[in-house]
Amino acid sequence: MLDQYRRDFAEFNIACAREHYLFQSGQKNPLEIAPIYERYSHLFDRSLIDLLKRDLEASSSDFETENASARRFFAFAIEQFLEDSVKRLTEEIGEFEATAKVEWRDDKITFQDATVAITKECDRKARQTIYSRRLAVIELSNTLRAERLLKLHEAARVLEYSSYTDLFERLRQLDYSALAREAATLLSGTEAAYVTRLDQVLSYSLGIRVAEAERSDAMYLLHLTNFDHQFPQDQMLQIYGETMAGLGIMVDEQKNISIDSEPRPRKNPRAFCAPISIPDDIRLVIRPTGGQSDYQAFLHESGHAQHYGWASPALPPEFKYTGDYALTETYAFLFNHLISDSNWLASFPGIKNSVEFTRSVMLARLVTVRRYVAKLMYERQLHLGDDLSASAARFADLQTSATCFRTDPSDFLFDLDDSFYSASYLRAWAFEVSLREYLKTRFGSHWWASRRTGDFLKEIWETGDRYSADEMAAQIGIGPIRFDPLIDEFVAALK
Repeated sequence: MLDQYRRDFAEFNIACAREHYLFQSGQKNPLEIAPIYERYSHLFDRSLIDLLKRDLEASSSDFETENASARRFFAFAIEQFLEDSVKRLTEEIGEFEATAKVEWRDDKITFQDATVAITKECDRKARQTIYSRRLAVIELSNTLRAERLLKLHEAARVLEYSSYTDLFERLRQLDYSALAREAATLLSGTEAAYVTRLDQVLSYSLGIRVAEAERSDAMYLLHLTNFDHQFPQDQMLQIYGETMAGLGIMVDEQKNISIDSEPRPRKNPRAFCAPISIPDDIRLVIRPTGGQSDYQAFLHESGHAQHYGWASPALPPEFKYTGDYALTETYAFLFNHLISDSNWLASFPGIKNSVEFTRSVMLARLVTVRRYVAKLMYERQLHLGDDLSASAARFADLQTSATCFRTDPSDFLFDLDDSFYSASYLRAWAFEVSLREYLKTRFGSHWWASRRTGDFLKEIWETGDRYSADEMAAQIGIGPIRFDPLIDEFVAALK
């Protein structure tokens, strides 16, 4: 029974990943995941979940790998049971956003292109106009999103959990209240440096003060448009190749990792990684527009691609396709954050290395990290019950307070990821700082130019998703994941 379950489990994950890749890369419309869920419904029906629960309870903690496998299958079945309950709504929301248009300058642009337009529009009034029209599209889908959210909550209760929050705390073996409290120290620990630096940047970059700043300003500011000319579109793949070569990874020889850089009208403007069949078929997808944010996004996704691409083929599928998202996000942030490494910047003659640029990157990063702290606080409360009457206002208040950018309440269901992904991001940001310092200590400040670093990374990547972020940190010798090093890095960078 277990062998057949493993085979079907792998086939299901491959089919879903391929469908999402084709849709997000603009090669297919509409998104059709419902037929996949129907074909493999036996993997996560209620009777199977009960059986997997009994297997998990019967597994001995003395047999660590067996116990980990049982826990993975149980968590997978639970999560897909939830997703199965909303599969039609997921398709409907995806179809709506893929076909939605935003009127702009006597033309109609796609919903995805409206996001890109905001990040590159230097005129503040024009930027606000695009943002409000994009927000109007989001508002039209909020009824569907609310229905989907409540169905997820109901599915959690059907499985006899008190709430969606309770379900994921048990599955992830995490206390989201404790994590939110710990993450909140990042808000207080960086508050003074953040507000002071943000006010300075807003004043000389946009001609406004903190009290006037809006979310559309944040989207533009995070793009760091003033530095775009230093990061040309046509050099990004070359720089990626040279960076990986420093680690002893020859990307041209990696037949299992393919780069999709074809321009398509409905292609997601943000880079993404589609691990279709791990480790044999990994797609690294980019819609090049140039600029440092484009480089960061691509480097981030390349971290995912290398992690999945170096996973051992001998791993059982439950350690390839499911695991602790914080682990793969840590590897992604490791490469993503090269953009703020002055030594890495100096290694590419075409990129002007400056203190002003690295400080700007760190400020933009802190905006995002603080936003995710607020997201976790909001999501934990949101998923405790079904009363959404105060959720929009709570979302806006938390985001505005954390980021200092006035946030519209209408975003309260759009800026929301399933399964507490915000917690995974926060844990990954904290782990990455410590991992990076470990690499510097062991391999030198130019760790990314050392084949020894590459050998070490390949060794831990080979384990795929077998271990959680906390387990990997312990194995490396870093110790418990803490937020203090992350706080210290931000405060030092913004001085």
